Amino acid sequence: MMRLALAALLALPLLAQSGEEILARVDRLRHPWPTFTVELVLESAGPAQRWKVSARENGDARLDGLSAKEKGRAVLLLGDQMWLLLPGSRRPVKVTPQQRMMGPAAGGDVARTRFREDYTVQSLEAGSLDGRDCWRLVLVARRPSLSARQVALWVAKEGFLPLKAEFHLASGKLARTARFGPPVQTHGLPVLTRMVIEEPSGARAELVFSNWTRGGVDSAAFELPEAD
Repeated sequence: MMRLALAALLALPLLAQSGEEILARVDRLRHPWPTFTVELVLESAGPAQRWKVSARENGDARLDGLSAKEKGRAVLLLGDQMWLLLPGSRRPVKVTPQQRMMGPAAGGDVARTRFREDYTVQSLEAGSLDGRDCWRLVLVARRPSLSARQVALWVAKEGFLPLKAEFHLASGKLARTARFGPPVQTHGLPVLTRMVIEEPSGARAELVFSNWTRGGVDSAAFELPEAD
């Protein structure tokens, strides 16, 4: 019995290390460089939205509206805080990354879910999904500010590609499910092309990513304007 307990304790660091490596591979599909820009089309109920996402190495992100209704709007995610910038106003409006500004796709989902930075690996096991051999990871939130306290993530063993993620609230209730499309090569690296987010109610949003560009991020764009 003592040997079994010791073996389990020794396996914990290996489990964490293996899980961290898997999460790092998954995150690189959405964060291929320290700083980058990418365009996304968000299709949900109503007209499609187009946004330009700029991301920094520290995890901060900025969304700038490109479609007619969103033109001039911007969303800033700075640390765990989120701000809405409206055209014609210098006063930023503080919101939460979980607010339904974009239908089922909350701001945090759209801009910068980083599994390795936001979650720790609680368990890792082999499994299958839709006939594909995969890893199933159970993740727990590192910070109380994250609304999804636990995530179940399925990652294909071949290519370490994310397949599905289930986001659960502190109560255990399923908040949303994300399914990931296949990657494509851009500038020599694989990047994500598509993500579909669904809620238990049936609400659905599809995110399509394109025009990935390394760098091109202006640090001044991440400064909150001072109110008059």
